[in-house]
Amino acid sequence: MNRIKIARQKKKISQKELAEKLNITQQAVSYYENGSRIPDENALLDISEVLDVPIEYLKEETDDPDGWDLWVKNTGYSVEEIQNEIQRIKLANHVVGDENDLQNLIRQSVANLNGMGNTDRGIIDEIARKVVELQGVLRRKYEDPSKTAQLPSLGKQKLRPASIKDVDLIFDDLNPDAYAKAMEVLIQTRRDLNNISNDLKLK
Repeated sequence: MNRIKIARQKKKISQKELAEKLNITQQAVSYYENGSRIPDENALLDISEVLDVPIEYLKEETDDPDGWDLWVKNTGYSVEEIQNEIQRIKLANHVVGDENDLQNLIRQSVANLNGMGNTDRGIIDEIARKVVELQGVLRRKYEDPSKTAQLPSLGKQKLRPASIKDVDLIFDDLNPDAYAKAMEVLIQTRRDLNNISNDLKLK
């Protein structure tokens, strides 16, 4: 695969150096580059990460070694929007990981633009999602499967009629008040976190 050789030379590392980073032999790298051996998907992913190019470039699905066309197509953001966000996080000294790894910078910038990254809203919203996960943990720890199995179903989804309270589904040896209070705390916490993002109009 000549793309591996092109990307390696652009990165200015030798076959030996690439082999060491991939924990394979130099001969294997040579085979990959001259096409006598085709790396599998996992190997291609490792190579793309080391050479800082999209795996699609190595597979000749794009001619852009930086993959801008793929990022634009798959995210809906323009190159300018992503580059502006990259510039912003660099100026703020808020790059996580290797600042010289373009794909890392693009991934972080797209996550930020999506409201899922290391922005105020992204961080607060992530914590709120973790609280929702904790609600699920609480249910799994307290709810008796033999009782939840009796709930009516719609396909694979269990329905909870208004006549059935959550505390009616917990194990007999657990305290329903403890469950109810813990769940109330988690629900209120999630609401408070969401209010922070909305009240402060976080981005």
